Amino acid sequence: MTLVGRNIAQIAMVNDLRLLLIIPSALDSHGNPVRLKKLLLPSITMPMLAAVTPDFVTTRIVYETIEEIPFDEKWDLVGITGMGSGSVRAWQIADKFKNKGIKVVIGGVGPSLFDPEITLLHADALVIGEAEDIWPQVLEDFKNGSLKRIYKPEKPPDINTLPTPRYDLMNLKKMGFIRSIQATRGCPYSCIFCSVASFSNRVYRKRPVDKVIQDVRVVKKTGSRYVVFIDDNFFVDSGYNKELLQALIPEKIIWISSSTIHIADHSDMLDLAHKSGCRLLSIGIETLESNNLKEINKTWNHPEEYSVAIEKLRKYGIMISTSMMVGLDGDDIHSFNQVYSFLMENYVPIPRIQIFTPIPGTEVYNSLENEKRIITYDYSKYTAGNVVFQPKNMDPGELLNGYWELYSKLFRTKNILLRMSKNIKGQDPLIVAGLFVTNYNYQRFIRNRVVPGIT
Repeated sequence: MTLVGRNIAQIAMVNDLRLLLIIPSALDSHGNPVRLKKLLLPSITMPMLAAVTPDFVTTRIVYETIEEIPFDEKWDLVGITGMGSGSVRAWQIADKFKNKGIKVVIGGVGPSLFDPEITLLHADALVIGEAEDIWPQVLEDFKNGSLKRIYKPEKPPDINTLPTPRYDLMNLKKMGFIRSIQATRGCPYSCIFCSVASFSNRVYRKRPVDKVIQDVRVVKKTGSRYVVFIDDNFFVDSGYNKELLQALIPEKIIWISSSTIHIADHSDMLDLAHKSGCRLLSIGIETLESNNLKEINKTWNHPEEYSVAIEKLRKYGIMISTSMMVGLDGDDIHSFNQVYSFLMENYVPIPRIQIFTPIPGTEVYNSLENEKRIITYDYSKYTAGNVVFQPKNMDPGELLNGYWELYSKLFRTKNILLRMSKNIKGQDPLIVAGLFVTNYNYQRFIRNRVVPGIT
């Protein structure tokens, strides 16, 4: 019997308890929670946690971005996850519940990397790392009145035995048409800015193909064949990928995910990916400067090859959403125009850009702190839309203004139409419609100084 099974068996006879699991909203550049009518790419962190929660526990999941948090209802225990500025929001939410005398447990990528004592100012307990195996023990300790301050599993949960997330507890009417599934966890690369790499200790794990297909069939029963694999890096193991893609073909889904630019080097994989339903990949090209890539330990990216790679993906019917940063040490005030020209000339349908933001717990944060270049420790400012460190070749005001001017220019209506124009032919109509909606949502976000993509 697994650890999860043993712990569930141990507490199966205790009285019912009411558990609230919260995915907090990200914060905008003014420190306010971001709210939306629809959540296009929902996290499944809490649905997965709910799947290892004993049946006798009455569990409710709330996505704050689209739902109101029921502060005034009776709860025995509240669990909150956090990532990025959502970690700060998790603290704010926890304070409200603690003021009502309700116990709170916090976990997630951000709280796992921060100094534990920061989170424990707001929560009764902190879970560091992946929580599936340790969660039943947390519940048992809570029921026994012996909740510990810190829980840290000795090793990550066995990815081969992870259950199907509790999609039935998600408010799917407010989730848009895309369902979230996970095939792999972690990333083997060592980018020094990446919080996910730090969280997973750069270990890459793969779920059994039959388990992934089982989840696909469950989400199809919810009424949608559109899927996002919320993997950090989908294309790492070619043997595994080929097996999974072959198994996906008869399922007739349309899917999107994340990858490195390396996927463009493998025509056979691109062909198989398209046949299996892949229509969009989010790719971290990060920067156009080779010196920047050296600084962040991502030298396998080659800026001179970006355009060819993007066009090759497009040739195979796979669009690209680029993720980039501005404000790295090789950037100056001329970098904004260079980024703009590159994204427009390559007709990138969904360009995402962030102000370089050193996340506490990452290698680059420690380096900048040692250089005394961190200019604020107010983590509510760590939204990727504020400047929290001293840039090398610009002053903070130049970086901030240049960033928002670049984003505003990219998302003018005429530029949205131009960027999308080369990505429509032969594409799935609903995906195209979703990309247009995303572009116009981003346009609205930018006007309100909300960093697109954080929701």
